[in-house]
Amino acid sequence: METNAMNFLRKYKKFRLQYREKVSNLAFNQIMRSLKMLARFPRRSIQGGVLKAMINVTYKCQCNCDYCWCGNYRPNNQDELSLQQLKSIINQIADIPSLATLVSFIGGETLLREDIYELVSYATRKGLFTEMETNGILLSHTCVLKLKHARLSHLFVRVEGSAVDKHDTISRINGCFEKAIEGIKECKKSNLSCSIFMNASHVKVREGEIAEIINLAKKLKVKSARVIFPVLSGRWIEDQSQRLTEEEENKVKELLEPDFVYLEASDACFKGTVRVCAAGQKNFFHVSCYGEIQPCPFIPISFGKLPDQDLSFILEKMWAHPFFKEGYSGCLMNNVDFRKKYILLAELTKEYKNIVL
Repeated sequence: METNAMNFLRKYKKFRLQYREKVSNLAFNQIMRSLKMLARFPRRSIQGGVLKAMINVTYKCQCNCDYCWCGNYRPNNQDELSLQQLKSIINQIADIPSLATLVSFIGGETLLREDIYELVSYATRKGLFTEMETNGILLSHTCVLKLKHARLSHLFVRVEGSAVDKHDTISRINGCFEKAIEGIKECKKSNLSCSIFMNASHVKVREGEIAEIINLAKKLKVKSARVIFPVLSGRWIEDQSQRLTEEEENKVKELLEPDFVYLEASDACFKGTVRVCAAGQKNFFHVSCYGEIQPCPFIPISFGKLPDQDLSFILEKMWAHPFFKEGYSGCLMNNVDFRKKYILLAELTKEYKNIVL
């Protein structure tokens, strides 16, 4: 049985990791937003807790990874949200009562958007915590300085192998590994908070490669290492064989370390952790690069589109949907019952659009 002291220690270690990743470079605007929200909406802000919004800025990417969750979407520059539209969406996100709100910019490859620095800066000025994911190919010295100047809270750099051949084979682009590692070193020089993230797979678990990437992360002295289980989405939406077995998942969990290695979310850093769907907590949502509101980036279901509708209205409609009350466990896209009821019946093709509910 977990004692009060043990429970306190676990919470302290989770908070310490979250602090190092997101709060170590706390900005004045973020403090002021939290105070204003507590003053204006005390009850709703406390109930809202920490809100996380993922904003996809583009489906374009230089890599061609076989597991890519957005690899089946057709990139269309003309349909992508403009800078002004994205700023309007950030305004709406900032207006939702919460103790703190984190905006995560993802892709595709985020750095292919030349205005990404302005987006990060704008979100920070609105009092939001900001993080970003990148494959590291464009993470040059100049790029890192721009992200630092924009007050990015935290950067995740994708590393899929502990050596050139292993990483570049997965990314299917030569030189990707070396550029990612050099980019991480630039972040360290500039004191830009950064972490490594990786996708687990049968091969990586079998060959002990995840442990090797974690060791690399420690050598590089990044803030943390995030591991993501395979998700049956994107290019793997119909490939059941990619799902890890229970034994493989347990092997990955054995590698978790409080304060450094975690599974998908920073509060899941203990070996006995149970995978919980963030979308089901109703404090997480995804905005596609075309403005569609989804429960998470992996779930190809749209509940409305911005800027055609109001964000709060769409979120209220989404979180009231029956599947949030049906008690699905773990990742929804890996849940057999959820897939049968909502995904497979839609007969998604290789280049699919989101299902509309």
